Amino acid sequence: LANSSWGAWLAELGVPGIYRSQASLAPGVKVRMGTRAAPHAGIGVKCYAWSTSPLRRYTDMVNQWQIIACARHGSTAALAAPFKPKDAQLLAIISGFEDAYSAYNAHQGAMERYWTLQYVQQNGITALPCTVFKDNMVRADTLPLVMPVLGAQGLPRGARVLVRLGLPDLITLDINGTVLERLDAEQPEAADSDLPEEADDEVGGPIALAIDIADAADDAAAPTQATPAHNPV
Repeated sequence: LANSSWGAWLAELGVPGIYRSQASLAPGVKVRMGTRAAPHAGIGVKCYAWSTSPLRRYTDMVNQWQIIACARHGSTAALAAPFKPKDAQLLAIISGFEDAYSAYNAHQGAMERYWTLQYVQQNGITALPCTVFKDNMVRADTLPLVMPVLGAQGLPRGARVLVRLGLPDLITLDINGTVLERLDAEQPEAADSDLPEEADDEVGGPIALAIDIADAADDAAAPTQATPAHNPV
């Protein structure tokens, strides 16, 4: 609620911030980051600007600097805020955050997979109920585990199967399996919206950088000016 409310306040006063948006819940529609308020379908809000964890994310600190300017200057905040509209440094912060965020999520995903495979090995788990989510790939129903399998050819998305597990490799974090049997009666293929996509807001995956094309053209046509270093207090 705070991230949405503060993001709307920034937009109302014409102060740029770092926003996260998602145009729709359709498969393949990723979370975007930009400096303008836009709806976030995954959360169900009109705009969303990370602002509540400045000690954990630099983007939140940047947004808080902008919010402080709004609190101090009100309707003239756009003139006093550390980052102005179309600020190249603000776009650079977003780009740098994307790289760091991707690396963080890759590390987090690897740790989760390692301990999942450790759990499988230590508990002698040899088979798992799984759900097919694309060609020859299944997602375990009871563990955070995705793996390739043999014998899933021709099965529709959403089919539930029992998978015999191969030996996990704790170095490469690989594991595969073989379909033993189908657990559900044959049904029409599940709609894409019926199955969750891999999380794209809070886990691994690239974040698209949203840049207004018209703004980019305006910036290219405008005379180059030196941008003073920002040192917000």
